[in-house]
Amino acid sequence: MRLTKAMTIAALLLTGLAARSIVAQEIVLDMGSSTPVNSPWDTGLRKIAAEWSKASGGRVKMVFSRSVSSASQTDLIQKLKFSLDGIVVDTMGLGFIDQDFFMLSMPSVIHDDEDFDKAIAAALPILRQRLSDRYEIITITKAGWVRFFSNQAIRTPEDLRKVRIGVNRSQDALVKLFQSIGIRTVKSDASSTLLQFNAGALDAMYSSPLFVGALWSQYRKVITHMSPFKVAPFFGAIILNKRAWESIPEPLRPTLRAIADKVAAEIGAEADRLETEAIVAMQKTGLVVPPYTAADEAAWDALYSGTVRSQVASWFSPDVAAAVNAAVGK
Repeated sequence: MRLTKAMTIAALLLTGLAARSIVAQEIVLDMGSSTPVNSPWDTGLRKIAAEWSKASGGRVKMVFSRSVSSASQTDLIQKLKFSLDGIVVDTMGLGFIDQDFFMLSMPSVIHDDEDFDKAIAAALPILRQRLSDRYEIITITKAGWVRFFSNQAIRTPEDLRKVRIGVNRSQDALVKLFQSIGIRTVKSDASSTLLQFNAGALDAMYSSPLFVGALWSQYRKVITHMSPFKVAPFFGAIILNKRAWESIPEPLRPTLRAIADKVAAEIGAEADRLETEAIVAMQKTGLVVPPYTAADEAAWDALYSGTVRSQVASWFSPDVAAAVNAAVGK
């Protein structure tokens, strides 16, 4: 009887130890994101969470903090240092982490999806290595294209010199770029552009069709035209801090990154589809997209090769600038 009791107690102890071992192996990643609910990024991030959990046998789980759902990019980055394990940030947030990300969003540097893929492939290893003591960039995906929206047609650099364009207060490099080629800039951001248009302080802005389309009932009163060409890619990233990434068993990391890259490609494709739909919807209710000729494209290329390239390269790290320019053939 005593032996049976002893064996029972030993079994219970072993069960308890095994349970605690399983719990200890569970990795819960507290993620911060301010992406709109049901947007491609929101649904994509939740798909990544589900697939990471499945691929890790339930060991790696993402939870999403509601307390940061309306946080700014700077707030998310600050919380990543202390309380969050990972965040989703857009182009602006990436630029706050390392300003060389802004080179990828400079007008005329990247023209299309092929350029974007080549530029990211060239720049990302450099930036990952540079940030490796603090962060791990899990994946990057394009989330559409930025265009010029204005109260008059913008097809060429000369057209752009005729307007006052709003530029985000944090985009110093973009301000310098526009001013260097004779374009008048006005400090602006997403919360102030509509007021500035209504007040007659702005003629143009640099924005995503998805953003403008979501607020088209208001913007259609002050905006009549969209540029026929893609100005620059809009992109985002999933980033973990170093301690969170290193808490994941090393054999699992390549699998989890591959999953994130796969879903990131799906996010990009869905963003492109929604962007096309937004443009068509705005055109049906008054937005004008003027024709774009080979001569117009040549004018932008000449501006980049003659003036912009050397200036842009001087504002960013030589290794990143050289890698991006070489990748896109500039």
